[in-house]
Amino acid sequence: MNSKRFLWIGLIIGLLVFVGVMCASCGALMSSLFEYPEENSADMYKEPEIQPGPDQAVDYANLPTPALKVDVPAFAEGELPVGAVVQIVVDGLVNGISEQWSGSGTIISADGLILTNAHVAVGDRFYRADQLIIALTVAEDRPPVPAYIAEVVQADTNLDIAVLRIVEDINGMRIDTADLNLPFVQIGDSDDLRLGDDITIMGYPGIGGETITLTSGKVSGFTSESGYGNRAFIKTSATIAGGNSGGLATDENYRLVGIPTQVGAGELTGEVVDCRPLADTNRDGYIDDYDTCVPTGGFINALRPVNLAIPLINAAVGGDVQYFASEDTPTKPLVTGSELVFEDDFSDASQLYEGFDSDGGSYYQDGRYFIEVKNDYIYIPRSYGETLEDMVIRLDTRVEQSTGNGDYGIVCRYQDDDNFYAFEVTQDGFFAIFWVYNQDWYPLIDYTYSPILENLDNAEIEVGCVSDTLSLAVNDVLLGEVNDTSIPSGDFGFFAGTFDIAGNIVSFDNMQVYLP
Repeated sequence: MNSKRFLWIGLIIGLLVFVGVMCASCGALMSSLFEYPEENSADMYKEPEIQPGPDQAVDYANLPTPALKVDVPAFAEGELPVGAVVQIVVDGLVNGISEQWSGSGTIISADGLILTNAHVAVGDRFYRADQLIIALTVAEDRPPVPAYIAEVVQADTNLDIAVLRIVEDINGMRIDTADLNLPFVQIGDSDDLRLGDDITIMGYPGIGGETITLTSGKVSGFTSESGYGNRAFIKTSATIAGGNSGGLATDENYRLVGIPTQVGAGELTGEVVDCRPLADTNRDGYIDDYDTCVPTGGFINALRPVNLAIPLINAAVGGDVQYFASEDTPTKPLVTGSELVFEDDFSDASQLYEGFDSDGGSYYQDGRYFIEVKNDYIYIPRSYGETLEDMVIRLDTRVEQSTGNGDYGIVCRYQDDDNFYAFEVTQDGFFAIFWVYNQDWYPLIDYTYSPILENLDNAEIEVGCVSDTLSLAVNDVLLGEVNDTSIPSGDFGFFAGTFDIAGNIVSFDNMQVYLP
């Protein structure tokens, strides 16, 4: 009985095994008969990869290597550092219109630090740099190749020196600069230069061809400047084309000792820098050579010693935050007045003109005097009909309606509406001193940025016109001082104006005039 039972159990188990094998074979057969194409496989139902959103943090520690590799000629120490010279092409905005200009620069580190002029990389009040394209030197007889995008990491607009860092490839992709391995120039000691020493200048002049240009000369002298010592500029006999601005100046060992900069410190002979005016910055109704311009050609006659750039370079290497040394203000004391000779608290509405025309006008209200400028590129001055030679003027000002870039300030030695000295403050953070002659505005101190003027609604402006010294202070901070003898005497007053945006309204109070 037991043996039969075991026999039946064995038969049942064998049958089950047989059925299982057959089912497996059928499943394989059915799968082969009804196989789905790959795109309809189960893989298509995988969860999609989540792409980082625009506000997600980027892992800068794992950035891709540069998408574009450009072969740059290498050089050994003591050889001509051609491969370290770059062209900087600037895409900028002038009155909202896209414009382009260029300068030169020098690679000073393998990971893409570049030394150049601040006016090339930063621009100024009217020529705002928007994007900096770095074109590399690939051969002595070929145009440079656009390869990277850079940003300003340090700048000193007083020295006209800036340090850039490459941050993207030409397609706008962030890169790991440690992988760049660019050829760079060794930095020398500009204090070791002596009269007669050899100087070699390289850059992209923008005139006479598109390739890199070399000129040679001698150290012909040095020029001092307040705050920068006896070697504020190196004068040279080398002919330096305007597009070389920001480029490379080396000693006889091909070490970087200077940065070509704008005209103003060397011998004022030959052609001056050719500028391209693009906006009516002096509001005389014309765009001409009297307007602020972008240097594009002509010739330069001076170098900034590289030793003056060392603090900026060290800060850039150390990763310090962006620094604009134009924030530093002069340490000289303010001009003081000794005898009050005129005062107006604007309670007497008969002192100054009230009225309007199509460009704007002025009126008294609530113990203050208002100037309203209704059109663009207009300035409206007001004066008192007095005559003085030397004077110190103080005035309270308040911006009632800002255009964002309107201006206002004080006039002294005023002859008429077309001839005077203008001491100007702008609503976008700049100051300037102009000699206005027959309606043309000549900058004695061109528009210079100061952070104390940013978003400034109320200000006490103080102006000194004493002998040949013209000074401008705001809220007890001396912003600028310059010497000029063009106008010996005249009236005093104030003004408000506009540039490309109309609607500036400024009010004035507590006018005081002192003898020095």
